[in-house]
Amino acid sequence: PASMVCPGGRIYEQREATVSELKKIDGISFVKNNSAFYIFPKLDVKKFNITDDKKFARDLMHATDILLVPGSGFDWNEQDHFRIVMLPEAETLRDAIRRMGTFLDGYKQN
Repeated sequence: PASMVCPGGRIYEQREATVSELKKIDGISFVKNNSAFYIFPKLDVKKFNITDDKKFARDLMHATDILLVPGSGFDWNEQDHFRIVMLPEAETLRDAIRRMGTFLDGYKQN
C-alpha cells in the first residue's frame, strides 16, 4: 500500500532512520533510494585503509554483531561498498547504524 512508503508509513520511516544515521558517519556516502528495501553505501577506502570489503564485513560483525553484505557479494569490483537491508524496525536500524558509526570512528583495516 502507498501508505507504507509515505511519511509515517513503516517502510518510509525505516529508510529515513537509515539515511539519517548514515549521514552522521564521516567516511560514508550514499544515494538515498526511493524504491528498494536496501541501500548501498560507499566507504572512503583511503580513510579506513580498506583493501578487502569481506574483511571489513567480518571485522564489523565480530566487533558489533552487525551483519551486512560487502559489495563484492553483488559482483561489485571495488572494495568500497556494502549493502544494508532496511527491513528491520526503524529503531533497530538506528541503533545498528549508530553502533557501526562508533566502530568506524578510528577504524583502520590492517
